[in-house]
Amino acid sequence: MRRVLPLLILATLAGCSGGPGKAPALQYTSGEPALRVNDQPVSGALLTEVARGRGLDLDNPEQRLRAIKELSDYVLLATVAQKQNMADDAAFGAIVEAQRLQGVANATLDYYARTHPISEAALKAEYDAQVAKAGSESYDFAQMLFDNETEALKASEALLAGKDWAAVYAEWQGKAKQAREFKDVRLVQLPSPELVDALKKLKAGESTRVPVKSQYGWHLMHLSATRPVTPPAFDAIRGELQKHMLSRQGEQWMQKLRGEAVILDLKAPAKGDAPAK
Repeated sequence: MRRVLPLLILATLAGCSGGPGKAPALQYTSGEPALRVNDQPVSGALLTEVARGRGLDLDNPEQRLRAIKELSDYVLLATVAQKQNMADDAAFGAIVEAQRLQGVANATLDYYARTHPISEAALKAEYDAQVAKAGSESYDFAQMLFDNETEALKASEALLAGKDWAAVYAEWQGKAKQAREFKDVRLVQLPSPELVDALKKLKAGESTRVPVKSQYGWHLMHLSATRPVTPPAFDAIRGELQKHMLSRQGEQWMQKLRGEAVILDLKAPAKGDAPAK
């Protein structure tokens, strides 16, 4: 699942507000305490989250101490901020609120992913689609890429006249925008559908006779060899596939939320106004 921004545990300071009835410095107290900072019990769930965010193993004594030190520092600072009414400072409040919103947003996305799991059937269907898209072969090929069609056509004239690729490549590689050989390339790795179509039509030893136009320019391509490829087993990539699908699902949900929202920039310059210098 994607993260909006790094989760900053200092967002616990968000509850620090001056005046009567202010929120406690530590607002999450659910579950069994794992430690105590002065008179404040601190939840084991919070310690687990700090350790997870830092990649620490709580069963490792040294790493456990690192996680406890970090979390206890947060609690100490939050307590100081509460006692000194730091939330009355506008800059302090804005920093804390921005970090709190980041934490809430990340936790919301995580919750959505946990409550909307990807089914095994959907994972398998995605796997089959990706395997089909990648193709069953890898390709060794060379290409020359030109900025303009005129030069590409001049180079292709030699190929049309029967000159072999190696000779044409040697003559034109210094004039091309790019002249390069590629090994073990899958079709899914190619940056444009025009190149995929062109390469699929070639047999080993053949070259494109006319330039192939893409968003990058004009290409001349030569296929050296193809090799069969065995796709990775479903179980071997299931985890990565699930992460990819959860990320895509989360982004689709966010797009829906954005589409339903009314978001106004209240300080946007009026149309036609000169930017401030």
